[in-house]
Amino acid sequence: MAKKILIITTLIFAIKINALSAEKLFNGKDLSGWDGNPDLWSVENGVIVGETTPDKKTPSNTFLIWKGGEVGDFELTLKARVKGNNNSGIQYRSKVINAKSWSVGGYQMDMHPAPNYLGMLYEERGRGIIAQCGQRVVIDEKGKRSLKGNPDAKKKCDLSEWNEYSISASGNRLVHKVNGQVTVEIEDNEISKKSSKGILALQLHAGGAMRLEVKDIVLINRKKESAKVRELLKDHNIVLINAAKKTSVPQVKWIWNSKSARTETIYARRQWTLSIPLKSSKLSITCDNGFTAFVNGQKVGSGSQWETHYEFDIKKYLHNGDNVLAVQAHNEGQTAGLAAKVKLVAANGVTRHIVSDNEWIVANKKAPGWMAPSVDTTGWKNAVVAGKMGDSPWGDVFSKKAGIPVAVAAKGTAEVHPKGFEVEKIYNVPKGEQGSWVSMAVDNKGRLYCGDQGGNGIFRITLSSEEPKIEKVPVPVSGAHGLLWAFDSLYACTNGNKPGSGLYRITDSDGDDLLDKVQDMRRFAGGGEHGPHAVSLSPDGKHLYVLGGNHTAVPKPESSALKMNYAEDQLLPRMPDARGHASNIRAPGGWIARTDPEGKTFHLYSAGFRNQYDIAFNRDGEMFTFDSDMEWDSGTPWYRPTRIYHVTSGSEFGWRTGTGKFPEWYPDVLPPTLDIGPGCPTGVMSGLGSKFPVKYQDAIYAFDWTYGTIYAIHLDPDGSSYQAKKEEFVTGVPLNVTDGVIGKDGNMYFAVGGRGTQSALYRVKYSGSESTAAIKTRANSETKLIEIRRGLEALHGKEVPGSIEKIWPKLSHADRFVRYSARVALEHQSVVEWQEKALEEEDPQTLLSALLALTRQGDAALQGDILDALSLLKVTELTEEQKLEALRVMSLCFIRMGEPDDATATEIAEAISPLYPASSDAMNRELVAMLVYLKAEDVLAKTIPLMNQEAAGLEEIEFDDKLLARSGQYGRSFQNQKANNPQRQQIWYAYALKNVEEGWNENLRKQFFGWFAKSRNFKGGASFGGFINNFRNESLSKIKDAKMRAEMDSLSKKQVALVPEGFEDARILKVGAKPGMKFDIESLEAKAGERIGIEFINNDPTGLMHNLAVCTPGSRQKVVASALTIGPKAIEQNFVPDIPEVIASTPQVAPGRKYVLYMVVPSASGNYPYVCTYPGHGQLMFGTLKVTN
Repeated sequence: MAKKILIITTLIFAIKINALSAEKLFNGKDLSGWDGNPDLWSVENGVIVGETTPDKKTPSNTFLIWKGGEVGDFELTLKARVKGNNNSGIQYRSKVINAKSWSVGGYQMDMHPAPNYLGMLYEERGRGIIAQCGQRVVIDEKGKRSLKGNPDAKKKCDLSEWNEYSISASGNRLVHKVNGQVTVEIEDNEISKKSSKGILALQLHAGGAMRLEVKDIVLINRKKESAKVRELLKDHNIVLINAAKKTSVPQVKWIWNSKSARTETIYARRQWTLSIPLKSSKLSITCDNGFTAFVNGQKVGSGSQWETHYEFDIKKYLHNGDNVLAVQAHNEGQTAGLAAKVKLVAANGVTRHIVSDNEWIVANKKAPGWMAPSVDTTGWKNAVVAGKMGDSPWGDVFSKKAGIPVAVAAKGTAEVHPKGFEVEKIYNVPKGEQGSWVSMAVDNKGRLYCGDQGGNGIFRITLSSEEPKIEKVPVPVSGAHGLLWAFDSLYACTNGNKPGSGLYRITDSDGDDLLDKVQDMRRFAGGGEHGPHAVSLSPDGKHLYVLGGNHTAVPKPESSALKMNYAEDQLLPRMPDARGHASNIRAPGGWIARTDPEGKTFHLYSAGFRNQYDIAFNRDGEMFTFDSDMEWDSGTPWYRPTRIYHVTSGSEFGWRTGTGKFPEWYPDVLPPTLDIGPGCPTGVMSGLGSKFPVKYQDAIYAFDWTYGTIYAIHLDPDGSSYQAKKEEFVTGVPLNVTDGVIGKDGNMYFAVGGRGTQSALYRVKYSGSESTAAIKTRANSETKLIEIRRGLEALHGKEVPGSIEKIWPKLSHADRFVRYSARVALEHQSVVEWQEKALEEEDPQTLLSALLALTRQGDAALQGDILDALSLLKVTELTEEQKLEALRVMSLCFIRMGEPDDATATEIAEAISPLYPASSDAMNRELVAMLVYLKAEDVLAKTIPLMNQEAAGLEEIEFDDKLLARSGQYGRSFQNQKANNPQRQQIWYAYALKNVEEGWNENLRKQFFGWFAKSRNFKGGASFGGFINNFRNESLSKIKDAKMRAEMDSLSKKQVALVPEGFEDARILKVGAKPGMKFDIESLEAKAGERIGIEFINNDPTGLMHNLAVCTPGSRQKVVASALTIGPKAIEQNFVPDIPEVIASTPQVAPGRKYVLYMVVPSASGNYPYVCTYPGHGQLMFGTLKVTN
């Protein structure tokens, strides 16, 4: 303490004893002693004036430089005012960068209209913002900053009035004041950056017109301190430096332009100065959702998987002087973040880290030269910190193995798998000139057309035995996700870029074989990776089909096969994606429309997709597409893998955002033809026209960008639709396949590229011994049901007198696609003509189809009649598919026509409650949602035990490990999920029960919130944990008692192992169920005191609920009898009596589920019965646990 007092005293004494020489730097008459652009600087009325106008601009920041020499330790005061939409500053301890252009770099005190920037310290052409108004900053010798205080957003100052600015510089300590109030305090110890002396200057800022006026400039130049003072200051600085050495590498922050992110692209910069040679330099970076990084204007690389990070060696891009890392960052949804770290290792071993934090500056628009150092950044602002590395929802991605940058060239070798085929690369695309190709077409002369995803245009490729001839199509069209040659024209469906999202027709106007005329057919509202996509020719050669992903609005069709009153149709409140993706996107999602060659009328053909990129037609003229998954959803019950869909007129496939995706059993959607698995769908093409064997001519080819795979989809007729099998046709690592065509020579040509990756063109040909004769069309007898369906599709989109009699018999057709088409046709007819017929229908299937149409198109006044008609159905006579359909009709009746009154709700709940739990996951999902909606009294007691029961197998599609190995981070995510088997059905129960407000007791709450603790062990996609946490938060918000809420909050956050502590090595004894209410194992053996787990799997084929209770010797009959007398709490107690004779028990286990009962075997030997205590089961369903010493 005494030493600190001595230092302070000595410093005060030093100030007093040193001679202070005040000097006026402006004579009030002219600019003697100053140097600046004479066109911009002058003296008016005794005031220095610097001024720019719209006609007299400065291309970069320019300065009025004081010629009186360098200053070291000093105090400077002046008065200034700034007018116009701009800012200014005072340079000190700076250096002249270019005397001819009056450019300066170094410390600057800002005169800025933004409160947090007023009086801040900014290093021009250096480290950028060092301290904002209200902050105290200490920078250690390696550049690590410790910061106190927050930016002051309240210290407002009218810059257009006279204000006094003062700067005090003493050693490494810098203090700024505005009107006598301290704005910043800085101690700059950074060896390679700090400045101890330099020139003074006044700034005129580039950008908006401005006027700077300055007067009363006074400089107090301090003499050097005495040796004693210098020694004390030296000691004092050593203390600070030593303290700084104890600090660790600065923490990486997730940054963005605001905390309210959206689907957008932003631009971010961080500048620094180098003055010593480097040994190495590494950039680690990632961005939610993607980035492209530049160092000093040169592209370093890109990445699109935020779950990992990317590493780049950037030493070759750096140089002594000013350097800048500039990043173009893209986000989809409402959660965004950019994270970066630069590690600089000097030749002398000194290491410095530059990390993403609020010292970065960001903008929503890129300015000219924004990627280069020392450019005008007017309008840019400091980044907002969204979280630190390790925070949710991202986690510590920098601790993971680095991913493969997207910008890596497609170096993988393509391999074609079926025997007799060959694949060869025929052209490497020069990316700088021709871009990255994502779309293809073939004209009637056999020439290929390929489109760049970016701004490089469209290229014509003439094939030959030599190198292909490449010609750019001379039209201002680029960014085509779809190309098609038809009607002597090249059609381009562009996604953003030029001339904007839309459908364009490109023709040869003068017969010189050059496409030179562009016809704007229709513009689309949408863009990005879920924007407008392919354009394809109809099988009859008369129409075009155009596709849009779910971020593209339906283009106001003149007619529609779907009724245009599509809606979200959610019984329980839908929760949006936990990370904000597509949270504002509503039905109908992605769409397919049909138009004429001139694009005059559009007809909405199908919808309900997520992001289908392309379509193709098989030999029957039926349409197929390949829709994308939402990989962030993986592990949840609403995850839908990439899928092949058979797309028919009026079809809907039920994509809705967040938890709202329709399951395939809903009757108002059509099911997938084939689930593929994880992937990134791009091109889809037909094998028709190829010189391939019949099997491969008849195939549909689906392209997966992420896993480098072209699948051959083999279709087998199944009624009016198809069954399908997939075969890997071409694979490669990496092989970013985008689109393909069959050439006039009968070979397949496909492109790789997209997202800025290296493009190439490949050819696949068949040289085997099988016949390649053209495939024959199918006989009419083989397509009879297709023709029936098409006859109904002819009624889509229009009212046809007398059609109801034709439609009605098909409402009960055994073929789901025919039945669906009939219901859509019915919805297009006048409701008043068929509503009574629907309500009076006696055939169960016809009734369900007709009531489904009526709930979607009928008047709300019909709700009671619809519910009455449903009540007449005999549940025991319905198939499970019909039961699910009835529940969906009832749901839509409430969703579209209004909530039932309390009496009706109670009556319906009492009628369907006995059906729950059911024998299938699908039925249980629909029943629990309906019972929650109706506020059924027993839904909590019945459901919460189900939340502790595991699926007997993997509740997910079977992931192909070899496929997953082709994509680093994406594949690892799915493999991790597979290994941890998240319980999708349990998650659905949590989703449903979060909506329940009444009926909770302490026991049920503890079980429910205890499940959230257990769920922390589950693994899934990027949004998986966020969804579950949002369920937890919503459930907590419904607890009114603060103490209880805090207790449940704590309980839900506990670390809970899936296997109880102490039972990790327990022996597992397996017991199942068999028909006739019997356990399939009647005798188990265990040693006294042994730790065991009894795994009870309810595999009873009759679909009954069962439990298993272990009892004391000789007590089975008493336990069974006591179970019958439990009373109202029987369901909550799982029909297990609370008596000492019950040693341990499982809950009621649903069919297809399992529960492991962990227990310590009693210490006394004997025969311990185990029994199902469900009423009526215990007399037949029992066994014996034989305990020995």
